Amino acid sequence: MGRTEETLGEDPYHVGLLATAYVKGLQGEKRDVLATLKHYVGHSFSEGARNHAPVHIGFKELNDTFLLPFEMAVKLGNAGSIMPAYHDIDGEPCHSSEYLLTQVLRHRWGFDGLLVADYGGVDLLYSHHGIASDSAGAAALSFNAGLDIELPDDACSTKLELAMERGEFSITKLDEIVTRILTMKFELGLFENPYCELPTEPLHNEESEQLTYQVAAESLVLLKNDGLLPLSNQTKVALLGATADDQLALLGGYSFPVHLILSSEESDARVAATLRETFEQAFDSVCFAKGCNILTERHANAPVFPGDVDLALSQCLDSPIDMDTSGFIEAGGAIQDSEVAVVCVGDLAGLFQTGTVGEGSDADSLDLPGVQQGLIDMALDSGKPVVVIVTGGRPYNLGRAESEAAAILYGWAPGQCGAQAITDALLGKVNPSGRLTVSIPKNVGAVPYYYNHKLKSGGTPIAYHFGSNYPFGYGLSYTSFEYDEVKIKDHKLEQEGSVEVTVSVRNSGPLAGHEVIQLYVRDMVSSLVRPIRELKGFSKLYLEPGEQKTVRFSLPVDMLNFTNHLHQRIVEAGDFDIMVGKSSTDIVFKETITVNGGTRILPRDWRMICEVEVI
Repeated sequence: MGRTEETLGEDPYHVGLLATAYVKGLQGEKRDVLATLKHYVGHSFSEGARNHAPVHIGFKELNDTFLLPFEMAVKLGNAGSIMPAYHDIDGEPCHSSEYLLTQVLRHRWGFDGLLVADYGGVDLLYSHHGIASDSAGAAALSFNAGLDIELPDDACSTKLELAMERGEFSITKLDEIVTRILTMKFELGLFENPYCELPTEPLHNEESEQLTYQVAAESLVLLKNDGLLPLSNQTKVALLGATADDQLALLGGYSFPVHLILSSEESDARVAATLRETFEQAFDSVCFAKGCNILTERHANAPVFPGDVDLALSQCLDSPIDMDTSGFIEAGGAIQDSEVAVVCVGDLAGLFQTGTVGEGSDADSLDLPGVQQGLIDMALDSGKPVVVIVTGGRPYNLGRAESEAAAILYGWAPGQCGAQAITDALLGKVNPSGRLTVSIPKNVGAVPYYYNHKLKSGGTPIAYHFGSNYPFGYGLSYTSFEYDEVKIKDHKLEQEGSVEVTVSVRNSGPLAGHEVIQLYVRDMVSSLVRPIRELKGFSKLYLEPGEQKTVRFSLPVDMLNFTNHLHQRIVEAGDFDIMVGKSSTDIVFKETITVNGGTRILPRDWRMICEVEVI
């Protein structure tokens, strides 16, 4: 899916924690502004992982996997706004689902904020989904379902008077919506202070730059290292690849410079140093050769935008992906004059087919766009050590590099200071500490793949192409860590109790670094099929060489729940495997605990957080 770059990860609990913290940070303690959760709900599980495509899923799985992060952000973060998604679930579009927008959000969760339409989403009920005869009918469906505000304009809401005349919409429902909107405006103080104060200080300053660098540095994921990294600044480096000297290769699809492409605007503004620039400052010898391009051109050429009436079924566009390999010759020469080849590959973010990743820029493969894999293979054929740096918004299969490259580093979309963070990581000034929040499937035939799958997901017998060499939670460091004295306090618990797990971790390597301790659970016998493993807690721990610390997890039994056929969250008594690991597959400890009692239906305010403490 093109919008993989926008996800926080594949685990619902992990996403819920991050979303809750994000909402709290945006809104502040008093909810002075409204954070909008999007896209509600199941947007990432569409047919073929295509933007807007239908979703086929039952409510039990929808609730356990896709609704959970929203529920956490609403109940724990007090999110003030939610945006429905474009797609339909089992034939019912989210923008017209009274069950999702009113029954679940407002009645079950107590959501007291505003529901705002995705851009053009109301009209799509008429123009795309075909469940309304015109825009007035589409408006009536959405606002009756629970929507409060149409965005980005009033294309359909101005037709509500016609809907009233036809008996499709009532003044009572209108008053209900207006009451919610006015109440929120009063609470925000918009009638007393309708305008934001102009900033008196620049938004970009030394503090923000330091934070940007920290975020980039801590998000780097080292997938492979045969001991080559870190490099010396005296190493003679051949720097290759289409992303090595392009600042846009470090940015996501919703960054402002990428938006300029969509508007056919051009700018020579510098917002980020490129990898080439930071390499040339850091290393004594850098020989740069681009080797190839990703796109032949970048411009706004999408055949269909959200809300367009023309379905463009007959559109036939030529791919803008560049397949020219003539630059390989120059790249080969650069490699021969160097000691190490650093090959920079990945994506160019762009909305609606102006790039290779981003909203509307869907993909059908896990192969790198264009001839980038060929550039990697040419570097491997040289016999010189090869370091692969991947930037962009989605994971990729890297072919021979996964077995033959000396090192592989994922930088994702690291932003303004991303190039400096990556360069510092190669020099050892930054010890990579990121962990994968999305698994990298072995093969596109395994997609959709996620670590918390059902036992039968791989088929029977398990398909050879199923699984992941680099699963959720995986990531290497320049140092090493040892786990010791993993203990569970009580192996038999009541429904109201908590599982207490302690684990000691020691940095047994030569460098300071971070370890991410991960707590997983498996329901051994259940009335419904459960995943093979589910993340329930984690802690990022900084340790100096030789230093040891103990982490304590307190996991509420409530978090062992799943959804029954009555759409209730329940915890069934029985046995659960408690696991501690370095990733979702590298498990270093496993013991079984027993929950006593019968089946418990959880209250609305159930315990949703695994408390973590360093002791």
